[in-house]
Amino acid sequence: MPAVSVLMPVYDAAEYVARAVESILGQTFGDFEFLIYDDGSTDGSMQIVEGYARRDARIRLSRKAHAGYAVWLREGVAAANARFIARMDADDVARPTRLERQLDFLERHPDCCAVGTRVLRIDPDGRPIREGDVPLEHASIERALLTGRGEALPHPAAMLRRDVLLAAGSYRPEYEPAEDLELFLRLAEHGRLANLPEVLLDYRQHIRKTSHQRGIEQRRMVARILHEARARRGLDVSGDSEPTAPASETRAVDYWCEWVRQSVAGGNLATARKYAIAVLRQEPRRLRSWQLLLRAFLGLRVEPLERWLARLRPVATPQVAGE
Repeated sequence: MPAVSVLMPVYDAAEYVARAVESILGQTFGDFEFLIYDDGSTDGSMQIVEGYARRDARIRLSRKAHAGYAVWLREGVAAANARFIARMDADDVARPTRLERQLDFLERHPDCCAVGTRVLRIDPDGRPIREGDVPLEHASIERALLTGRGEALPHPAAMLRRDVLLAAGSYRPEYEPAEDLELFLRLAEHGRLANLPEVLLDYRQHIRKTSHQRGIEQRRMVARILHEARARRGLDVSGDSEPTAPASETRAVDYWCEWVRQSVAGGNLATARKYAIAVLRQEPRRLRSWQLLLRAFLGLRVEPLERWLARLRPVATPQVAGE
């Protein structure tokens, strides 16, 4: 039996899936099976993965009708042969030592049922945006999860104990698109959670991600999940309420603005300048476009830039009585 089962659903990820597959096949730890579920892709993703499957017997490829990735996560956990389940997304890139480091941690910490890692957020072209900070210890992770911060244990960078996962009820597709938050809050009731301090996954940002495409639905599901998790823990749920919808739909340019801010904060100015220019071309008459451009080219974070802009504002001349 393999030591690790890597589980990756794929849906219309032809642009990225080859790099994701290669990053797993190139791991320093090679005793794994690679369960890939094609969720009814129509863009050639299946054909790309089939090419790798013909060359590497560790890949177990299944093609399914489109049903949503959480269905195949649950099926994959049931079909896995290994004691440990490593999650992977078809648009991300695993660092070479990821499986080795996570397996070593879980073997040395039998009370831990899931371990994640820090991630580097990258843009669609693989340019660095910013390394994400994550809490490392169980109490801090659970506290963050209970505020709705699912990224407190990054799902595509997680490795989990299969026996605890099954005992907790595995993935529940009815909680998609926030099934990871719901699962981790249940797992926290069965064992300890942890994150490794090093970056072991490149986490790709693009506007076709679930969190972007299904943002409003996800916010409503998160509210339901938090209500249920707090109730199970005997916490006060009297203030829980349904989240309000945003005033307007988030556009691609809004994501570019956020990538500029995050890239500047992460010191990745080349990425920041790329998206600052894209924002300016899209909205040349908006003040924020020029502010972002200035921030990207000067490497200014938010607070120094705002102080600098404040000094440029004209000071109002006080009126003399009678004028």
